[in-house]
Formats: sequence, C-alpha cells, structure tokens
Amino acid sequence: MIDYPRTSFGWSATSPAGSADPTSGLVVHYNGPATNLSSHAGCVAYWKGVRDQHVNGNQWADIGYSFGVDVCGHIFEGRGLRKYQAAQGTSSGNANWYSVSLMIGGSEQPTAAQIEGVRRLRAWLMGAYGAAGTVRGHRDFVSTSCPGAPLYAMVTDGTFTQAPGSAASISQEDPLIGAREGESGQVVTAIQRLIVQAGQGAALGPTGVDGDWGAKTSEALMLVRQSVGSSVTTPIRVMNGETYGQLLTAMARRQVALYAPTCEYDGSSSTEGSATALPSSETVTITGTLKRN
Repeated sequence: MIDYPRTSFGWSATSPAGSADPTSGLVVHYNGPATNLSSHAGCVAYWKGVRDQHVNGNQWADIGYSFGVDVCGHIFEGRGLRKYQAAQGTSSGNANWYSVSLMIGGSEQPTAAQIEGVRRLRAWLMGAYGAAGTVRGHRDFVSTSCPGAPLYAMVTDGTFTQAPGSAASISQEDPLIGAREGESGQVVTAIQRLIVQAGQGAALGPTGVDGDWGAKTSEALMLVRQSVGSSVTTPIRVMNGETYGQLLTAMARRQVALYAPTCEYDGSSSTEGSATALPSSETVTITGTLKRN
C-alpha cells in the first residue's frame, strides 16, 4: 500500500526510531504555512526537506510522521509501520497512533486524490495491521492549529473515514460485524456492495446486490478472502472481524488500481518545497494504473 517507500528518497529502508504498536487510529497533520505544492516532484522535495528539518533542526531520530500523502494521492513512507513518532506531541499519542501529513498548510484545500490517499492508507492499516478506524486531528492531542481548519473539518465530518473509492461509511464499531447468512436488509446490502468494490461482484450471481444473504454471498466472501491470501476453503456465513478486515484489504487493493492517480516525474529540478529535487538516479515515471499488493 506504500506507493513510495523510504528508499525512494535515499533513506534507510527502516526508520531508526524506536518501536511501537500504534493501533488506536490515524492522526491528520498539515504543514502550518501554505506550501503551494502542485506536483509530485515538488512533494518529494518537500518531504525530504521536512525530514532534514526534523533530523538536523529538531535533532529527532527521523522525520516525525508515519506517512505522507502528496497532491497526486501517493502514499509516502515516513517512519512507517510500528514506529514511535514525534508528531502528536504526547507520549501516548506518539506510541499509540499513526500519523499522516497531507503536505498542505494555511487555508489550502486537499486535492481529491489526497483525500482518497488518506482513505486508502486508513483501510490498509485497518485491514492489514489491525489499526482502529478512528481518525483524529493533531489538535485533539495538544493545543495547536494543526491540521488547519479545512482538514480538521474533514476529520470531524467523517470525510476521511469513508471507504476508498466510495461514500460508504466504515466506523470502528461497524454494524456489519455479526451479520450472517439468512439475513436481509441494509446491512447485507452494504456487505454486498463492498464485495463488488473488492472485485468479486460476479460471484453474487444474477441477482447481484439484492440485500439478501444467501449462499452466493457466502461464496463471494470466501473468494474475497482468498484474493488476499487466505487459505479458507469454505463459504463465509458470518461476518467476523477477520473477514471484515480482509474484505477491506481486498477493496483497498482494487481501489488502488482503479483510482490511484497517474503522475509523471521527469527528474527535472523543482523550486517547490524546501529541499532539492530528486537527483537523476531517483527519477520515477508512472504510467497506466498503479497497483500495490
């Protein structure tokens, strides 16, 4: 799910920061002043500059954030998975929550691709690493303007807790858990729509999304789980946490292929951001669809 790992920026593959187990959710951050970023190249230069300031200016072990999302919606690795951060401003916040910077500031609005990137990141952390679906802003931990009014409004109105590529709401205490074969109604309809988003809609049969959990829905859930590596060989007749997590993972992977933006970087120099642009040896060109397993 990480589109650009640490090595893309010339950093060590693993952050030197201490270990932690952030499972409480995801915290949204901004830059402070406006960044005026408009390209992938500018965001790469910015991301490098942030790390330089955090390491050489603040004397931190590494860049403060777990992840970043650029204006094209690409997920950048910062400290990465299971690392203590320097972003939330409290010991418990840095140990128990992942953080993501959207690389904007002031009154700047995130791009649609950035919003989608945060949703992809959240779904991946939930499905693959057991993180809760809760999203908070930096100001929920300490007195600060971060993540700014535009982003904090999206934190509070649930924009970032929607599923990638759709308007479906996914909460930490989701009513889909516990649903089972033989039931009917809106909960079953929601499960079937997620199955479609995960790429297994054909397995629902000719009736498709009908709100009735029959044998086809159970078989489709089995195929969803198998698509992300599960060895399950029997139809799934009850929605438990493991099945739900794998459903989110399958859906997020498919949405990467369908919705991840295409951006091109030609290796030329950029004046955007606060650091030098990528050297020619780090030139990245992306065409077509971007897919990460």
